[in-house]
Amino acid sequence: MTAEPRVPLAALNPGDAAMVVDVKGEGAFRRRLLDMGFIRGSLVRVIKHAPLRDPVEYCIGGTHVTLRLQEARQIIVEQITPPPFCRKEDGSGRGRRPGRGLGRGGAWRRRSR
Repeated sequence: MTAEPRVPLAALNPGDAAMVVDVKGEGAFRRRLLDMGFIRGSLVRVIKHAPLRDPVEYCIGGTHVTLRLQEARQIIVEQITPPPFCRKEDGSGRGRRPGRGLGRGGAWRRRSR
């Protein structure tokens, strides 16, 4: 992995990945960011921007989190390559698996009497 200069999280584009270096801010706001998983050394990936670019969806520790750009500017990261982890952005990595529907003996199966 190649380390890039330190930048705010808000400066990254969809598909970019980074490692959290520092979380600025004070009090309850900083505590909230830390509780969401933005701690030093965590890997974060930019998933997508909203239509007007604010807010932005991030994936950190396998969890999808949405932050305003103002909040994301408080998180300092080092951009890394190649991008690490997270499920597919289109959501196809979640939900029911093929062949595991309700019709194959699941909880909704009718029993003959």
